[in-house]
Formats: sequence, C-alpha cells, structure tokens
Amino acid sequence: MKNWILALLIALCAALAVATLRAAAQSVMTGAPPDQAPNTPAPVTGAIHDDPTVAPDKRQSADNNISFPVDI
Repeated sequence: MKNWILALLIALCAALAVATLRAAAQSVMTGAPPDQAPNTPAPVTGAIHDDPTVAPDKRQSADNNISFPVDI
C-alpha cells in the first residue's frame, strides 16, 4: 500500500516539474517576462509618508479611569 502512495507522489511531483519547466520554456520563447508584481513607483528617499496612527486623547487615557476598591 505504501509503495502505491509513494509512486503516486513521485508521479505528481514529476508532472508538476514538467508543467513548470514547460511554462518557463514558453515564456522564454515568447519573450514574456515571468509573473511580476504590478508596476508600483519606487519610494522616494527622504519623502515624508503619512502616519495613519492618531495621537491619543488625554481625556480617554486609561490612567484617568483607575479605581481602587475601598475594602482592601
């Protein structure tokens, strides 16, 4: 039983390797570049990017809401 599972796994790996190599060969022959990330502009050095964090409100600080039980 284990031999069949191993043979099936080897066959699937071989098929995957063949498909990958065939796709790579086709992209070389057609001159198409491999899958790449979409064209995004490179970050500009020294540019200031907006920080989405908001400054905390002092009135809503957890330090203002501390209470201690009276019966300690």
